[in-house]
Amino acid sequence: MRQWFLAVALLVAAGWSAALSQQDPARTGSPFPSPEVPAIPKALIKLPRTDITRAKYPAIDFHFHGRRLSTADEYRALVRLMDETGVGVICNMDGGFGKAFDQNMRVGAPFQDRIIQFARLDWEGINEPGWSQKAAEELERAFRAGAQGLKINKALGLDLRNPDGAYIQSDDPRFDAVWETCARYNKPVMIHTSDSIGRFLPIGPENERYEAGLWRTNTEGNYYKTGHPAPEVIEKARENMHARHPRTRFVNAHVAMLYYDMDKVTALLDRYPNADVEISASVQDLGRAPRLVREFFLKYQDRILFGSDGNPGRGIEEFWAPHWRFLETLDEHFDHPAQLRSATGAPLHGRWRIYGMGLPDEVLRKVYYQNALRYLPSVRASVQKQLTARR
Repeated sequence: MRQWFLAVALLVAAGWSAALSQQDPARTGSPFPSPEVPAIPKALIKLPRTDITRAKYPAIDFHFHGRRLSTADEYRALVRLMDETGVGVICNMDGGFGKAFDQNMRVGAPFQDRIIQFARLDWEGINEPGWSQKAAEELERAFRAGAQGLKINKALGLDLRNPDGAYIQSDDPRFDAVWETCARYNKPVMIHTSDSIGRFLPIGPENERYEAGLWRTNTEGNYYKTGHPAPEVIEKARENMHARHPRTRFVNAHVAMLYYDMDKVTALLDRYPNADVEISASVQDLGRAPRLVREFFLKYQDRILFGSDGNPGRGIEEFWAPHWRFLETLDEHFDHPAQLRSATGAPLHGRWRIYGMGLPDEVLRKVYYQNALRYLPSVRASVQKQLTARR
Protein backbone atom coordinates (compact mmCIF):
# COMPACT_ATOMS: atom_id res chain seq x y z
CA MET A 1 0.00 0.00 0.00
CA ARG A 2 2.84 2.39 0.87
CA GLN A 3 4.43 1.74 -2.52
CA TRP A 4 1.08 2.46 -4.24
CA PHE A 5 0.74 5.82 -2.45
CA LEU A 6 4.35 6.68 -3.38
CA ALA A 7 3.69 5.88 -7.06
CA VAL A 8 0.54 8.03 -7.06
CA ALA A 9 2.41 10.88 -5.38
CA LEU A 10 5.15 10.74 -7.99
CA LEU A 11 2.60 10.80 -10.79
CA VAL A 12 0.78 13.77 -9.25
CA ALA A 13 4.06 15.62 -8.75
CA ALA A 14 5.06 14.99 -12.35
CA GLY A 15 1.70 16.25 -13.57
CA TRP A 16 1.88 19.34 -11.33
CA SER A 17 5.41 20.09 -12.57
CA ALA A 18 4.25 19.81 -16.18
CA ALA A 19 1.32 22.11 -15.46
CA LEU A 20 3.62 24.69 -13.90
CA SER A 21 5.91 24.61 -16.89
CA GLN A 22 2.92 25.20 -19.17
CA GLN A 23 1.77 28.16 -17.07
CA ASP A 24 5.17 29.75 -16.48
CA PRO A 25 7.94 29.03 -18.97
CA ALA A 26 10.33 31.12 -16.90
CA ARG A 27 10.36 28.27 -14.34
CA THR A 28 11.95 25.90 -16.85
CA GLY A 29 13.84 28.33 -19.06
CA SER A 30 12.38 26.73 -22.19
CA PRO A 31 9.51 27.67 -24.52
CA PHE A 32 6.23 25.79 -24.77
CA PRO A 33 6.26 22.65 -26.87
CA SER A 34 3.89 23.18 -29.76
CA PRO A 35 2.87 21.57 -33.04
CA GLU A 36 3.27 23.36 -36.33
CA VAL A 37 1.29 26.59 -36.53
CA PRO A 38 -1.99 25.76 -38.26
CA ALA A 39 -3.21 27.80 -41.21
CA ILE A 40 -5.41 30.74 -40.29
CA PRO A 41 -9.06 29.83 -40.92
CA LYS A 42 -10.73 31.29 -44.00
CA ALA A 43 -13.55 33.69 -43.24
CA LEU A 44 -16.96 32.32 -44.27
CA ILE A 45 -18.78 35.65 -44.11
CA LYS A 46 -19.17 37.36 -47.46
CA LEU A 47 -17.85 40.93 -47.37
CA PRO A 48 -17.55 43.61 -50.06
CA ARG A 49 -14.04 44.13 -51.41
CA THR A 50 -12.63 47.13 -53.23
CA ASP A 51 -10.73 46.17 -56.38
CA ILE A 52 -7.31 47.59 -55.48
CA THR A 53 -3.84 46.47 -56.45
CA ARG A 54 -2.13 49.83 -57.01
CA ALA A 55 -1.62 52.82 -54.72
CA LYS A 56 -3.83 55.78 -55.61
CA TYR A 57 -0.79 58.09 -55.64
CA PRO A 58 2.91 57.30 -56.21
CA ALA A 59 3.94 56.13 -52.76
CA ILE A 60 7.40 56.85 -51.40
CA ASP A 61 8.40 53.78 -49.43
CA PHE A 62 10.56 55.31 -46.71
CA HIS A 63 11.56 51.92 -45.27
CA PHE A 64 12.59 49.26 -47.78
CA HIS A 65 15.33 46.64 -47.56
CA GLY A 66 17.17 46.26 -50.86
CA ARG A 67 20.18 44.28 -49.73
CA ARG A 68 19.44 41.81 -52.53
CA LEU A 69 19.97 44.51 -55.14
CA SER A 70 23.40 43.89 -56.63
CA THR A 71 22.92 44.06 -60.41
CA ALA A 72 21.25 46.37 -62.91
CA ASP A 73 18.82 43.58 -63.83
CA GLU A 74 17.69 43.31 -60.21
CA TYR A 75 17.11 47.06 -60.09
CA ARG A 76 15.11 46.91 -63.32
CA ALA A 77 12.97 44.06 -61.97
CA LEU A 78 12.21 46.07 -58.84
CA VAL A 79 11.26 49.15 -60.85
CA ARG A 80 8.82 47.00 -62.88
CA LEU A 81 7.24 45.80 -59.62
CA MET A 82 7.05 49.40 -58.39
CA ASP A 83 5.28 50.47 -61.59
CA GLU A 84 2.81 47.63 -61.25
CA THR A 85 1.89 48.27 -57.62
CA GLY A 86 2.09 52.08 -57.61
CA VAL A 87 5.25 52.64 -55.58
CA GLY A 88 6.84 55.83 -56.84
CA VAL A 89 10.18 55.83 -55.00
CA ILE A 90 11.95 53.38 -52.73
CA CYS A 91 14.42 54.34 -50.00
CA ASN A 92 16.91 51.51 -49.66
CA MET A 93 17.81 51.20 -45.98
CA ASP A 94 20.68 48.85 -46.88
CA GLY A 95 22.85 51.33 -48.73
CA GLY A 96 25.72 50.44 -46.41
CA PHE A 97 28.79 52.37 -45.34
CA GLY A 98 32.25 52.83 -46.77
CA LYS A 99 33.07 50.59 -49.74
CA ALA A 100 29.69 48.85 -49.56
CA PHE A 101 27.95 52.20 -49.92
CA ASP A 102 30.14 53.16 -52.88
CA GLN A 103 29.29 49.89 -54.62
CA ASN A 104 25.55 50.35 -54.09
CA MET A 105 25.74 53.89 -55.43
CA ARG A 106 27.56 52.71 -58.56
CA VAL A 107 25.12 49.92 -59.38
CA GLY A 108 22.05 51.98 -58.49
CA ALA A 109 23.09 55.20 -60.23
CA PRO A 110 20.98 54.67 -63.39
CA PHE A 111 17.87 54.17 -61.22
CA GLN A 112 18.32 56.96 -58.66
CA ASP A 113 15.13 58.70 -59.75
CA ARG A 114 13.20 55.68 -58.35
CA ILE A 115 15.53 53.91 -55.89
CA ILE A 116 17.67 55.97 -53.53
CA GLN A 117 20.25 54.92 -50.98
CA PHE A 118 20.42 55.60 -47.24
CA ALA A 119 23.76 55.18 -45.51
CA ARG A 120 23.88 52.68 -42.66
CA LEU A 121 26.38 53.06 -39.82
CA ASP A 122 29.07 50.44 -39.36
CA TRP A 123 29.26 49.58 -35.65
CA GLU A 124 32.73 48.05 -35.84
CA GLY A 125 35.12 49.72 -33.42
CA ILE A 126 32.41 51.64 -31.58
CA ASN A 127 34.30 51.18 -28.29
CA GLU A 128 37.58 52.35 -29.73
CA PRO A 129 38.88 55.93 -29.33
CA GLY A 130 37.97 58.19 -32.24
CA TRP A 131 35.08 56.07 -33.54
CA SER A 132 32.60 58.95 -33.28
CA GLN A 133 34.66 61.34 -35.39
CA LYS A 134 35.48 58.68 -37.97
CA ALA A 135 31.81 57.71 -38.28
CA ALA A 136 30.73 61.34 -38.69
CA GLU A 137 33.41 61.97 -41.33
CA GLU A 138 32.46 58.88 -43.31
CA LEU A 139 28.79 59.83 -43.07
CA GLU A 140 29.61 63.30 -44.40
CA ARG A 141 31.44 61.70 -47.31
CA ALA A 142 28.40 59.48 -47.99
CA PHE A 143 26.06 62.49 -48.00
CA ARG A 144 28.31 64.28 -50.48
CA ALA A 145 28.35 61.14 -52.62
CA GLY A 146 24.55 60.96 -52.76
CA ALA A 147 23.21 59.32 -49.61
CA GLN A 148 19.72 60.69 -48.95
CA GLY A 149 19.56 59.83 -45.26
CA LEU A 150 20.90 57.64 -42.47
CA LYS A 151 19.42 54.36 -41.26
CA ILE A 152 19.88 53.19 -37.66
CA ASN A 153 18.69 49.73 -36.67
CA LYS A 154 17.63 48.26 -33.35
CA ALA A 155 21.14 47.00 -32.56
CA LEU A 156 21.47 50.40 -30.95
CA GLY A 157 19.78 49.84 -27.61
CA LEU A 158 19.41 46.07 -27.76
CA ASP A 159 22.71 44.62 -28.97
CA LEU A 160 25.61 47.08 -28.85
CA ARG A 161 27.48 47.10 -25.53
CA ASN A 162 30.15 49.02 -23.72
CA PRO A 163 33.26 47.19 -22.49
CA ASP A 164 31.60 46.85 -19.08
CA GLY A 165 28.62 45.06 -20.63
CA ALA A 166 26.16 47.97 -20.38
CA TYR A 167 23.96 48.46 -23.44
CA ILE A 168 24.68 51.49 -25.61
CA GLN A 169 21.65 53.75 -26.08
CA SER A 170 20.77 56.41 -28.64
CA ASP A 171 21.57 59.30 -26.30
CA ASP A 172 25.18 58.16 -25.93
CA PRO A 173 27.53 61.13 -26.54
CA ARG A 174 29.34 59.09 -29.19
CA PHE A 175 26.41 59.75 -31.53
CA ASP A 176 26.28 63.51 -31.06
CA ALA A 177 28.62 64.15 -34.00
CA VAL A 178 26.59 61.74 -36.17
CA TRP A 179 23.23 63.37 -35.39
CA GLU A 180 24.69 66.84 -35.91
CA THR A 181 26.15 65.83 -39.27
CA CYS A 182 22.65 64.82 -40.38
CA ALA A 183 21.34 68.21 -39.23
CA ARG A 184 24.08 70.09 -41.04
CA TYR A 185 23.30 68.32 -44.32
CA ASN A 186 19.54 68.41 -43.71
CA LYS A 187 19.29 64.62 -44.01
CA PRO A 188 16.76 62.53 -42.06
CA VAL A 189 17.65 59.80 -39.59
CA MET A 190 15.43 56.78 -40.16
CA ILE A 191 15.78 55.20 -36.73
CA HIS A 192 14.47 51.91 -35.41
CA THR A 193 14.90 51.62 -31.66
CA SER A 194 13.36 49.06 -29.29
CA ASP A 195 11.19 46.23 -30.62
CA SER A 196 7.67 44.83 -30.66
CA ILE A 197 6.23 44.95 -27.16
CA GLY A 198 5.38 41.25 -27.26
CA ARG A 199 9.09 40.43 -27.42
CA PHE A 200 9.55 41.82 -23.90
CA LEU A 201 6.73 39.74 -22.38
CA PRO A 202 6.71 36.12 -21.14
CA ILE A 203 6.43 33.45 -23.80
CA GLY A 204 3.04 31.81 -23.41
CA PRO A 205 -0.56 31.67 -24.67
CA GLU A 206 -1.32 35.09 -23.19
CA ASN A 207 1.32 36.62 -25.45
CA GLU A 208 -0.46 37.12 -28.77
CA ARG A 209 2.81 36.76 -30.69
CA TYR A 210 3.11 33.27 -29.22
CA GLU A 211 -0.42 32.51 -30.36
CA ALA A 212 0.46 33.87 -33.78
CA GLY A 213 3.37 31.46 -33.98
CA LEU A 214 6.53 33.18 -32.76
CA TRP A 215 8.62 31.53 -30.01
CA ARG A 216 6.62 28.32 -29.89
CA THR A 217 9.77 26.27 -30.30
CA ASN A 218 12.54 28.89 -30.29
CA THR A 219 13.08 31.76 -27.87
CA GLU A 220 15.38 33.71 -30.20
CA GLY A 221 14.15 37.29 -30.50
CA ASN A 222 12.34 37.32 -27.17
CA TYR A 223 13.83 39.59 -24.48
CA TYR A 224 11.90 38.48 -21.40
CA LYS A 225 14.30 38.04 -18.46
CA THR A 226 17.34 37.99 -20.76
CA GLY A 227 19.05 41.01 -19.25
CA HIS A 228 18.17 43.28 -22.16
CA PRO A 229 17.06 46.83 -21.35
CA ALA A 230 13.35 47.37 -20.75
CA PRO A 231 11.44 49.32 -23.41
CA GLU A 232 11.16 52.28 -21.04
CA VAL A 233 14.95 52.57 -20.88
CA ILE A 234 15.28 52.62 -24.66
CA GLU A 235 12.38 55.06 -25.03
CA LYS A 236 13.84 57.47 -22.46
CA ALA A 237 17.16 57.49 -24.31
CA ARG A 238 15.29 58.24 -27.54
CA GLU A 239 13.57 61.20 -25.90
CA ASN A 240 16.93 62.49 -24.68
CA MET A 241 18.26 62.17 -28.23
CA HIS A 242 15.38 64.17 -29.69
CA ALA A 243 15.73 66.84 -27.02
CA ARG A 244 19.49 67.23 -27.37
CA HIS A 245 19.42 67.51 -31.18
CA PRO A 246 16.42 69.69 -32.08
CA ARG A 247 17.82 70.51 -35.56
CA THR A 248 18.01 66.82 -36.53
CA ARG A 249 14.91 65.23 -38.03
CA PHE A 250 14.25 61.72 -36.73
CA VAL A 251 11.78 59.49 -38.56
CA ASN A 252 10.87 56.83 -36.00
CA ALA A 253 10.37 53.46 -37.64
CA HIS A 254 7.34 51.26 -37.05
CA VAL A 255 5.36 54.09 -35.39
CA ALA A 256 8.27 54.40 -32.94
CA MET A 257 7.50 50.83 -31.82
CA LEU A 258 4.64 52.35 -29.81
CA TYR A 259 1.77 51.22 -32.06
CA TYR A 260 0.28 49.34 -29.10
CA ASP A 261 -0.30 52.60 -27.18
CA MET A 262 -1.31 55.52 -29.37
CA ASP A 263 -1.24 57.86 -26.35
CA LYS A 264 2.52 57.29 -26.21
CA VAL A 265 2.88 58.05 -29.91
CA THR A 266 0.97 61.31 -29.61
CA ALA A 267 3.03 62.30 -26.56
CA LEU A 268 6.25 61.76 -28.53
CA LEU A 269 5.04 63.84 -31.46
CA ASP A 270 3.60 66.59 -29.28
CA ARG A 271 6.74 66.97 -27.22
CA TYR A 272 9.35 66.75 -29.98
CA PRO A 273 8.73 68.76 -33.17
CA ASN A 274 11.74 67.01 -34.78
CA ALA A 275 10.04 63.60 -34.51
CA ASP A 276 8.05 61.92 -37.25
CA VAL A 277 6.85 58.31 -37.57
CA GLU A 278 6.55 55.86 -40.43
CA ILE A 279 4.13 52.95 -40.50
CA SER A 280 6.08 49.93 -41.77
CA ALA A 281 5.50 46.54 -40.12
CA SER A 282 2.77 48.03 -37.93
CA VAL A 283 -0.24 47.85 -40.26
CA GLN A 284 -1.14 44.47 -38.76
CA ASP A 285 -1.65 46.23 -35.42
CA LEU A 286 -2.96 49.61 -36.56
CA GLY A 287 -5.58 47.89 -38.70
CA ARG A 288 -7.24 46.34 -35.67
CA ALA A 289 -8.40 49.75 -34.45
CA PRO A 290 -9.27 51.65 -37.65
CA ARG A 291 -11.43 54.35 -36.02
CA LEU A 292 -8.89 55.18 -33.31
CA VAL A 293 -5.99 55.11 -35.75
CA ARG A 294 -7.88 57.11 -38.39
CA GLU A 295 -8.29 59.93 -35.89
CA PHE A 296 -4.55 59.78 -35.24
CA PHE A 297 -3.81 60.00 -38.98
CA LEU A 298 -6.13 62.95 -39.40
CA LYS A 299 -4.59 64.85 -36.47
CA TYR A 300 -0.95 64.09 -37.31
CA GLN A 301 -1.25 63.94 -41.07
CA ASP A 302 1.89 66.09 -41.49
CA ARG A 303 4.03 63.80 -39.31
CA ILE A 304 3.32 60.34 -40.77
CA LEU A 305 5.26 58.70 -43.62
CA PHE A 306 4.53 55.57 -45.57
CA GLY A 307 6.93 52.63 -45.21
CA SER A 308 6.62 48.91 -45.80
CA ASP A 309 9.73 47.17 -44.40
CA GLY A 310 9.48 45.19 -47.63
CA ASN A 311 12.04 43.66 -49.95
CA PRO A 312 12.20 42.82 -53.68
CA GLY A 313 10.59 39.42 -53.14
CA ARG A 314 7.27 40.73 -51.80
CA GLY A 315 4.25 40.00 -54.00
CA ILE A 316 1.53 42.49 -54.85
CA GLU A 317 -1.55 40.62 -53.62
CA GLU A 318 -0.12 39.29 -50.37
CA PHE A 319 1.97 42.28 -49.38
CA TRP A 320 1.47 45.56 -51.24
CA ALA A 321 -2.28 45.56 -51.87
CA PRO A 322 -3.19 45.17 -48.14
CA HIS A 323 -1.27 48.40 -47.43
CA TRP A 324 -3.33 50.29 -50.02
CA ARG A 325 -6.55 48.63 -48.82
CA PHE A 326 -5.85 49.69 -45.23
CA LEU A 327 -5.08 53.30 -46.11
CA GLU A 328 -7.54 53.95 -48.93
CA THR A 329 -10.67 51.83 -48.39
CA LEU A 330 -13.28 50.97 -45.79
CA ASP A 331 -12.97 47.25 -46.51
CA GLU A 332 -13.41 45.01 -43.47
CA HIS A 333 -11.80 41.85 -42.12
CA PHE A 334 -9.03 41.28 -44.66
CA ASP A 335 -5.56 39.77 -44.45
CA HIS A 336 -2.83 42.14 -43.34
CA PRO A 337 0.59 42.37 -45.07
CA ALA A 338 2.36 39.72 -43.00
CA GLN A 339 6.08 40.25 -42.47
CA LEU A 340 6.62 36.57 -41.65
CA ARG A 341 4.57 33.46 -42.41
CA SER A 342 4.68 29.90 -41.15
CA ALA A 343 5.02 26.91 -43.45
CA THR A 344 1.21 26.73 -43.45
CA GLY A 345 0.89 30.38 -44.50
CA ALA A 346 -0.20 31.65 -41.08
CA PRO A 347 0.91 35.23 -40.34
CA LEU A 348 3.46 35.05 -37.52
CA HIS A 349 3.19 38.71 -36.48
CA GLY A 350 -0.54 38.64 -35.95
CA ARG A 351 -3.04 35.81 -36.28
CA TRP A 352 -5.96 38.08 -37.08
CA ARG A 353 -7.43 40.29 -39.82
CA ILE A 354 -7.62 44.06 -40.16
CA TYR A 355 -9.93 46.87 -41.35
CA GLY A 356 -9.46 49.85 -43.66
CA MET A 357 -9.45 53.51 -42.63
CA GLY A 358 -10.61 55.15 -45.87
CA LEU A 359 -8.40 58.23 -45.53
CA PRO A 360 -9.37 61.35 -47.51
CA ASP A 361 -7.28 62.19 -50.55
CA GLU A 362 -5.56 65.19 -48.98
CA VAL A 363 -4.26 62.98 -46.17
CA LEU A 364 -3.35 60.13 -48.52
CA ARG A 365 -1.19 62.46 -50.58
CA LYS A 366 0.70 63.58 -47.48
CA VAL A 367 1.27 60.06 -46.16
CA TYR A 368 2.15 58.60 -49.55
CA TYR A 369 4.60 61.21 -50.81
CA GLN A 370 4.28 64.85 -49.69
CA ASN A 371 5.66 64.39 -46.17
CA ALA A 372 8.59 62.35 -47.46
CA LEU A 373 9.44 64.92 -50.12
CA ARG A 374 10.33 67.38 -47.36
CA TYR A 375 13.39 65.18 -46.78
CA LEU A 376 13.96 63.91 -50.32
CA PRO A 377 14.15 66.88 -52.70
CA SER A 378 16.21 64.82 -55.16
CA VAL A 379 13.15 62.77 -56.20
CA ARG A 380 10.61 65.60 -56.31
CA ALA A 381 10.82 65.79 -60.11
CA SER A 382 10.40 62.01 -60.39
CA VAL A 383 7.25 62.00 -58.26
CA GLN A 384 5.83 64.99 -60.16
CA LYS A 385 6.47 63.19 -63.45
CA GLN A 386 4.60 60.14 -62.19
CA LEU A 387 1.70 62.27 -60.96
CA THR A 388 1.44 63.92 -64.35
CA ALA A 389 1.51 60.58 -66.14
CA ARG A 390 -1.34 59.28 -63.98
CA ARG A 391 -3.53 62.24 -64.86
